[in-house]
Formats: sequence, C-alpha cells, structure tokens
Amino acid sequence: MSNFITRSLGDSLSLVFESAAGLNDFRNNTLRDALYEFVDEHEKPFIVADLASVDYLSSSGVALLLGLKRRVESRGGKIVYFNIQPIVKDLLAVMKLDRFFDLAENEAQALTMVRPVPSA
Repeated sequence: MSNFITRSLGDSLSLVFESAAGLNDFRNNTLRDALYEFVDEHEKPFIVADLASVDYLSSSGVALLLGLKRRVESRGGKIVYFNIQPIVKDLLAVMKLDRFFDLAENEAQALTMVRPVPSA
C-alpha cells in the first residue's frame, strides 16, 4: 500500500497523500521507496503535492518530505506542497522549514509556482 495517489496535469504531476499515518511511520520504507520510484520515472519531475489529509507531522514525516524535495531537485525538478493543515503549517514555521519548502494555498497556486518559466 503506497498511501498516495498520482495523476498527470499536463507538464506537471500531482501527488496526493491519502493519510498522515503512512507519512509519519518511521518504519515505512515502502512509502519512501514508492515515492522515490515515482520521482525517478520522470526526467524532470514538476510535482504539486497535496497535504490536505496530513493533520500531523512527526520527525519521520518531515524527513520524508525533505528527502522527497531533495530527490526531486536532484533530477532538475521542483515540488510545491499545498493544502497544508494549520497545525502542520505552524510546525513547519517553528522549524523554519516554511522558508525551505515551496508552499501554496491551493492546487492552482501550486501549479503556477511549480511550472518552469519558458525560456526564449
């Protein structure tokens, strides 16, 4: 069980976490591996990640989100997290990770932030 759903949005990809449980389980290497495999399937992954179902974030969850961001960026892509619950947003702010992660209010804003600027 992967605990996330993906879909294509044109030149971007959508990633929806189905619950906080899998994300926050430090033993859930299956989730991490599935996420990394999803990223590795795309040459330059531009991902918008929906965190609406994530109502808490443990250190394991933070580590997984950090690792996912690093993996995406190592492939020349970008990830924007959106629909973040207030308690999770507060936690990211306390940890000053709100400055490190790209955060958006909704999917439309996230898509605007994640799409690469066309070069002339």
